[in-house]
This record gives sequence, structure tokens and C-alpha cells, in this order.
Amino acid sequence: MISPVWEPDDLAPPAGDEERGAPRGRAGRMTRRGRRQLIVVLIAVTFGFFVPVWVPRLLATLPAFRIVEVRVAGSNYTEPDEVRRLAAVGPDASVWDDPRSWEARVREHSLIRDATARRDGFSALEITIVEERPVALVATPELRPVSGDGRLLPLEPSVERLDLPILGGSVGTEGDLVADPRVRELVALLERMSRTRSDFLSLVSEVAPADRGGYRFLLLPGAGADVVLLPREAPLRALDRVSIALGQIEDRRVARADARFNGQVVLTRVDGRR
Repeated sequence: MISPVWEPDDLAPPAGDEERGAPRGRAGRMTRRGRRQLIVVLIAVTFGFFVPVWVPRLLATLPAFRIVEVRVAGSNYTEPDEVRRLAAVGPDASVWDDPRSWEARVREHSLIRDATARRDGFSALEITIVEERPVALVATPELRPVSGDGRLLPLEPSVERLDLPILGGSVGTEGDLVADPRVRELVALLERMSRTRSDFLSLVSEVAPADRGGYRFLLLPGAGADVVLLPREAPLRALDRVSIALGQIEDRRVARADARFNGQVVLTRVDGRR
């Protein structure tokens, strides 16, 4: 009789589940230390998420953080008491309260463009305002200051002593807004000049649209020229050319400096000769 031939692997007992899956099971199972670390991380994340929410609410209930003083910064034309009245900060308000309602009420003022409230110490609130800036006076028919976006401002020129150029001619309005788009474009230019060419703007007594396009600036005596004409396109670069041209001549008796030509400045002397 021929005995059957058995392979060694056929005689070995089947591997158990633990032996077959031992490598994968050790890699996939989380140790007790790993579980503790995961719990700690989850607690820290949850705590960090809720702290910004409940800590200010908790501090707002403490008497030590009650607002006892409201300071106003950035006020040139608006009375600080008027800003405080608009903010309407209550006697029980805390420096940890949400400031958005105070800021929104202050922004309702026609002279205030923006307002930001922040806590200053334990019991003081500071409200910083950004006011509308007058850039010119327009005749409506009475003289009224106007901002760079063409809005009439509730300021009395004689009281505030506004040293501003006057826009020539009577200006039509729609409510508190200058109606003529050309005039609004001009006051927008004056607003840019007030930030970048304030030295020139301080010499301007009157400004208006020019007859043949562009803008006509009437200057104060001794400014170097009686009239400066600037183009509608790139007027600030043209003004720089005027400054260079006036600086290159010895005769200061210039009646008109016209920069409405392409890259050129035409100077007219007081006696009429170029």
C-alpha cells in the first residue's frame, strides 16, 4: 500500500483569528493612553470654542466693569456730548457688552461717516468717529459746505470758519445731494487734492468747470498765477506739470497756466504775451 503524501502545511492546524489578524488588530486598536489623549483634546477644543462666548457674558455681569465714562475721539465738528447722546450708553452697560448697537446709533448722525467703540480700561468706553470732511462751499443759493461725495453738510461756514474754495455759480440740489454730475465730479477732485495737493488747494479761492472743458481754478494773489486750467483727464498729473513750468520761469507775472494740452503747459503773462 502506498501511503499518501502530505504537505507540512496541510497537517498544520488552522490559524486562529487572533493569530491571523494580530498585526492589523494591534495597529487598529487604540490604547488606553491614546483614548485619554483624545478626550483631553476634545475637551480643550470644546473649551476654546465656548470661552469667547461665555467669558465676556460672565464679565459683563460684574459691577467692576460697568461703564462710568464715555470718551469721544476724532471729533472736529460734532460735539462730543452729541455723540454720547446718540450712543445712549445705559447706566448698567458694561465694557464687555456688544458695541455694535452703540456704533450704529452714532453713525446715524449726518456728519459722521463711521464710528468704532472699544473698551478702555475697566470702566471706560472710547468712541472713535470719522467725520465727513467739507472740501468746498457751494451756493444753494446760500453758501453751504459740501463733502467729497457731493453731500451738503449741516455746518455753518461763519461759525466753523471754514477756509474752503467756493464753487462758482449756483448749484442745484436734490435733497442733500448736489444734482449736477459735473459738479459732483469736481468736488471729488477737490477731495483728492485735499489729501495729496493740500498746498495748492490752500491757494484756491474759487473753482468751476471751464468753458472749453476741464476745470478753472482762480488763485489768491501771490500764488504764482492768477488762473490755472486743468483737464478733466489726469488733472493731478497736469497740476504737477504746471508747478514745474512755473518754477522754470523768472517772470512771476503769469495770468494763466493752461495744462489742458497734451503734455504741455501754456503760460500767458499779465501783459498778454506768451
